[in-house]
Amino acid sequence: MTIQKSEAILLSKREIRETSSIAQFYTKDFGKIKGLIKGVRGPQARMGFYLHEFAKFDIVFYDKRKSDIFMITQCDLLNPYVEIAEDLDKRVKAFYIVELVDKFTPLLDKSLEVYQLLEWVLDFMRKERFINRAIIIFQLKLLENLGFLPMFEHCVNCLGKTVKDACFSLRLSGLLCAGCRDTDLQAAPISRGAVSSLNMIRRQKREKLHSLMITNSISTELNRLLEKLIAYHIGEHLNTTGFMRQVRV
Repeated sequence: MTIQKSEAILLSKREIRETSSIAQFYTKDFGKIKGLIKGVRGPQARMGFYLHEFAKFDIVFYDKRKSDIFMITQCDLLNPYVEIAEDLDKRVKAFYIVELVDKFTPLLDKSLEVYQLLEWVLDFMRKERFINRAIIIFQLKLLENLGFLPMFEHCVNCLGKTVKDACFSLRLSGLLCAGCRDTDLQAAPISRGAVSSLNMIRRQKREKLHSLMITNSISTELNRLLEKLIAYHIGEHLNTTGFMRQVRV
């Protein structure tokens, strides 16, 4: 058995037996892993109160042969993101973020960019305003990194420029110009402002994302588009999507 250590953000956990949990982490060095943590619950719990989703830990684990469930032997808290955990609005949105990463990433498919993006959005949520804007940016950057971001630079059918009257096709995963709209009769209109914002976010590096501005009307349009796009790719709406609608401001 090989012992491994990595920084990790907790995505989800499921209680089993009286004192143990099955947890999924997105790690800096190995991507998403699933692990058994013993003694995490009950009066003799070794790992304390802060084993909650979206907290950051240093974990030590080793693999179990013939199983994709590792044994996690150490779980040291690095950042509980208290500012998020104690604010209902931020907490719901953080649950949405980690659920999104959980749904879109397979086990042991390492991506340092995904880990750093997850760190970025959680750090942003701790201390910044305009959290909804940050979540839009996070979703787009995550989809881009994982290869799910549609084509927004030109028409996906004829490869021509979509100057105006563009539509977005889920089925074809991209924009359709006015001349190609009949290619997908279910394609929905999309504003030039939304297309410009999408391409601006796509081109911007993560270090400069905090300075991007998106108007309220464009944010609303992008939220609707992303909700449909995400549901289309995973075949269902996320559990936290409904709560997100209720707390979105």
